Amino acid sequence: MADETPRITAACPDCGARLTIDQKTGAVLWHESKPAPKENRSIKEMMADLAQKQKDAQERVERENEVLKDQSRILDERVKEALKRVDKNAPPPTRPIDLD
Repeated sequence: MADETPRITAACPDCGARLTIDQKTGAVLWHESKPAPKENRSIKEMMADLAQKQKDAQERVERENEVLKDQSRILDERVKEALKRVDKNAPPPTRPIDLD
C-alpha cells in the first residue's frame, strides 16, 4: 500500500496500553490493552474490591445526575432571559415555506 498514511505507535502512560495513531488526523486506529497481571488474591479481597468499584460507580452516577440537573436549570434560566429580551413588536421571521 503506497498511499498508506503514516502511523505512530505509542504506549499509554496511564494504563500501559499500546496505541496505533494516525499521524495525519490523530485518531486512534488500534488499542491493544496491556495484559492483566496474574494475582493470587483471596475471594474476600476480590469481593471487597468489587464492592468498592460498585460504590465508586454509584457515586459517579449520582455526580452525573447532579450535573445534568444543574445543566437543565441553567438552560431554563437562559431561555427565560432570552424570552425577556424578545421584541414583541418585531415582525415574525420569514419561514422558508412562505417563499414558495
